[in-house]
Amino acid sequence: MPSPTLDRGPGRASDAEARAWIARTQGRFGPWIGGPVAPDGPIRTLTAPATGTDLAELAEATPPQIADARAAAGSAQADWAALSGPARADRLRAWAEAIDARAACLTQLLALETGRPVRHGRAWLAEGAMALRQAADQALLGAANRPGLVTMGIVAPGLSLGRIGPALAAGNAAMLAPGPGGGTLAALCLAEAAAEAGLPAGLLTVLTGPAKPLLGLARPPLPELCGPCLHLVLEDADLDAAADAIAEALGNPLPGTTGQRLLVQESVAERVHARLAGRMARLIVGDPLDPATDLGPLPEAALRDRLTAALADSTGTPIQPLPRLPDTGLYFAPALISGLAPASPEMELPLPGPILLSITFRSPAEAILLANAGPPAPSVSLWSETLAVALDLATALEAGTVCVNGTDLGPAPDPLELWQRPEGLAPARPMAPAPADRGPDPTAALTAARHTQTGWARRDATGRATVLARTAARMPEEAAAPLAACAARAATACATWSEKRDGATLTRQRPLGVIAALCPAETPALAAATILGPVLATGNAALLLAQPGAETQLRLLVKELEAAGLPAGLVQILSGAPAAVALRLAARVDLDALWCFEGDDLPDDLPVRAASGGPALWLAQAAPGAWSDPGDPSEALLRAASRAQTIRTSWGA
Repeated sequence: MPSPTLDRGPGRASDAEARAWIARTQGRFGPWIGGPVAPDGPIRTLTAPATGTDLAELAEATPPQIADARAAAGSAQADWAALSGPARADRLRAWAEAIDARAACLTQLLALETGRPVRHGRAWLAEGAMALRQAADQALLGAANRPGLVTMGIVAPGLSLGRIGPALAAGNAAMLAPGPGGGTLAALCLAEAAAEAGLPAGLLTVLTGPAKPLLGLARPPLPELCGPCLHLVLEDADLDAAADAIAEALGNPLPGTTGQRLLVQESVAERVHARLAGRMARLIVGDPLDPATDLGPLPEAALRDRLTAALADSTGTPIQPLPRLPDTGLYFAPALISGLAPASPEMELPLPGPILLSITFRSPAEAILLANAGPPAPSVSLWSETLAVALDLATALEAGTVCVNGTDLGPAPDPLELWQRPEGLAPARPMAPAPADRGPDPTAALTAARHTQTGWARRDATGRATVLARTAARMPEEAAAPLAACAARAATACATWSEKRDGATLTRQRPLGVIAALCPAETPALAAATILGPVLATGNAALLLAQPGAETQLRLLVKELEAAGLPAGLVQILSGAPAAVALRLAARVDLDALWCFEGDDLPDDLPVRAASGGPALWLAQAAPGAWSDPGDPSEALLRAASRAQTIRTSWGA
């Protein structure tokens, strides 16, 4: 007698709140600028990826509306920054409560527009509201009122409450432009909740349409980690737990990432692949409004076509278990491609969908080399039952977040100080046309600095600080003071450790890599020492552009640093016209950050070039005398010269 089987019945959650919210405006939306703005620009129809039916119409923000948004944000930001920290904290907490009240509507909007399953949307929203409350607590405790630091102004934090909350708590105004498939309706609903909570009109603006108008806005001078997420499985891992969690993560990718990769130890690769295939076959692929759904539809048809082509043209071994798929909608069955090598064409493709690309490694040391071969990954889930091995690998990975034996891959909320700037360095806007002269080629200097930086970063903070302190003892007092102050801060800096019921989180600072700085003409020796101290103390290499007549002073400073123990070649001196050199550097994908502290004649398209090229751009113009009394920029420069890494681990009980 055949054994009875039970099929799942329909379990779709209601979307009534979201549909009613959309219907209030007859399904037509424009930007949010202190309130809803009547649609006026080109219309784009939003289609629900689960059903293919029309959801709403979005009007792209027009140039006059963008100008109005900037003006409203500037006016609101001035009033907001004048409030005390406790007053800002009260408004942000009220916003968090308004978000909680709209949780059902927001998760339904995300599911309808992006295909994100409601249970993942609920978790994202709960974490965001918690981050908002944490930012409010920091503002209440005075973190936004530290001496020498002021607001950035109007910023572009992206659609993440872990960034929006700290940006607002620090006294800034925020502009969002989620773009196609990015959750525009949810962003408009968040802005409406902010208005109800009493945030000043214009403080949070949502632009419908592409994100290009935000490129010129202020943001922390740190690189955005937007590559693929990694899953690293060692032979001593709990293979069943790893397979379950990694398969589950295919339906809940980190926003902004470009796919998922699996690094698995050779000795257990076949067993891991078999477990993953079995778990993928049991994933529930279907309506994102069903609370049981593991994997919703893709946000657009073009992505489904791209994933289908990648699977068909793969040089590896595709495994697609084919769980039950709905008859309509942009659904794609999860797949695993094994037998790949690091140089396989698939490894270079952005595949932000439920495809897992797998390569093998023989030893933990080889795993580190493979994981760190490209730009730092946004996040890594690391699987090992040996704590010593897990922590050793976690601290060696160049990743934004490392979660040991879990897939809690989101970054920790930003500290408020990240969204502030030194008082003496105001944001600068490049105004000159692009020069015909492209400037000298920095390849040789970049290669030498990169080669030397690896060993320098391996030294501990005290060893690096000692070199700076020795140099300060040999230098004139003017340049010695910032080096000595930075050495003291770097030597006493420590990671933060927080505990909760099911685990602990360690937040530590990692070097960016190679930082190029266009030094100001005023007091070149003092300015160079103020810049170099934080860059070197945090483990980076530096390229310095010498202003005409200042090259000798910079070379003398570098000579003193090398005499005190700095590796030769770690600091490179460049020469040439600032605008031409900046263009060359902004186009380099192998440069990690570009700081321009002399911005009178920089090309006006420099932010666009840097955004497409990769370096984290910092444009700042110093006021006269600022480098002599810059409001103590050491902490801000130290923060800009490093990026936070989050390491999470569970207690295992």
